[in-house]
Amino acid sequence: MSEIHFRQGALTEREQAVVAAGFERGAAQSGAPPYAKRQLSWLIHADDGQLAGVLTADILWDWLYVDELWVDESLRGQGRGGKLMREAEAYAAAEGLAGIWLWTQSWQAAPFYEGLGYEEFARFPDFPRGHFRLGFRKILGGAT
Repeated sequence: MSEIHFRQGALTEREQAVVAAGFERGAAQSGAPPYAKRQLSWLIHADDGQLAGVLTADILWDWLYVDELWVDESLRGQGRGGKLMREAEAYAAAEGLAGIWLWTQSWQAAPFYEGLGYEEFARFPDFPRGHFRLGFRKILGGAT
């Protein structure tokens, strides 16, 4: 009999490959588009070589999902976050993707994303309590 085992932390690379293969088989069996998630990142390094900014993203089907956007405090207010977002948008447009989407928190960057032309499409209250999580998206030219 199979058992459930709990552990904290990410799956191993091998375990993640098994999960991805399962998703791929399930998509193929149901007639859905192939499950072919790709991970991307754009990095900013300071003059001393230290990581000073990053945008990590996944492409799944026809959308780019921004997972993390971070710029070191020493570089904030210089347009670096906007530049990272524009680089991701340009990449998504060149790939013919339908759009870009992301999550942010109520205390974080809603005005930043709105200023870049993103629209709120979801709001989860009490995530965490007393705050909310916001979903933003931008439709690109590849949308149908």
